[in-house]
Amino acid sequence: MSQNESNPVASLQKRFKEGCLHHGILFLGNSIQQIEKSALQLVKDILSLRENQAEHPDLFHLRPTGKARIITVDKTRELIATLNRTSNQGGCKVAIVHEADRMRKEAANAFLKTLEEPPPETYLFLLSEKPYSLLATIRSRCLLARLPYGETNQPDEQWDAWKARYQQWIAGLLDRENLKKDRVTPLFAAYGLASSFLGLVNGKSDNLAKQAKKDAPEMDDKELDALEAGVRKGVRTNLLSQLADATHSVVVREEYKSMLPQLGMKLSRVLRCLEKNNSLMEVNLKDDTAVEDFYLSSLRIWSSK
Repeated sequence: MSQNESNPVASLQKRFKEGCLHHGILFLGNSIQQIEKSALQLVKDILSLRENQAEHPDLFHLRPTGKARIITVDKTRELIATLNRTSNQGGCKVAIVHEADRMRKEAANAFLKTLEEPPPETYLFLLSEKPYSLLATIRSRCLLARLPYGETNQPDEQWDAWKARYQQWIAGLLDRENLKKDRVTPLFAAYGLASSFLGLVNGKSDNLAKQAKKDAPEMDDKELDALEAGVRKGVRTNLLSQLADATHSVVVREEYKSMLPQLGMKLSRVLRCLEKNNSLMEVNLKDDTAVEDFYLSSLRIWSSK
C-alpha cells in the first residue's frame, strides 16, 4: 500500500480524524531524524500530545541496540508483550520501530503477526531509509508514507571552506608544471584534508547525537551506542556524497574542457575509490584508515599522466 501525496503527514492526520487510519505505516525518507520528526507529528494527534511533548505512557519505542545497531528478537517480543496489555490511559497505543530495516529476520518474523492482527486501537509506525531491506511480508502489510526529500545540506561555513581547500588541492594536482616543482606540499595537504574531514564528521556527529539523546532520554546504554553509530554513519554518508559532487564540479570546469576525456576517466577511478572506502567503513573499517587511503589514492590518480 502506498501514500504518495505531497504532504503525506497531513493526509495521515486527516485519515486519523476521519477514523480510517491504517494501523501499520512505513515512513520512508532520506534522513532518520527527518523521519522521526514527521512520525511524531502524527503521534501527537493520536495521543493528544502537547506541541513540546515527545513522550507518553502509551507511546513505545523499539530501537537498534549495540555497535552493530541490530533490532533483536528479544526486544521485539518485549514490545509485542507490552502492546498486548491494556492501554495505560485508556486510549490508543503507538509503537515506533526506529530504523526498522535493522530488524534481524527472527525479529521481523516475530513482529509480523502483530502487524497482521494488532491489538485494538494500536498503531505501528516503522521508520526506515532502506525499506527494501525489510521483509516483503512486512512491507506489504504497511501503508507507505514516502516523505519528500528534505534539505540536508544547510549552509555551513566550515564545510564550505573545507570543500574550497579540497577543490584547490585537486586543481594543484592537475597543474603539471607546478607539480614538477613541488610534489611534497600536495602530499602533506592530503593528510591535512583527511584529518580535517574526520574532524568535521566527528563534530557534526557529536552535535546531532547530543540533540537526539536529549529528544529520547529513556534509551539504555546499548540503544545509545546504536544511536551514536547511526548518527555518525548518516553524517559521514552525507558528507561523502557532497565530497563526490565537489570532485565532479572541478572536472567540469571550463578551463579543463580540452582535458575532459582524460579527466573523466580519472574522475571515475576517484569516485570508485571513494565508494570502495565508504563500503569498507560500513563494515567497520576504521574511518581514519579509509579516509587516508582515499586521499592518497586520489593524489596518485590526479597526479598521474
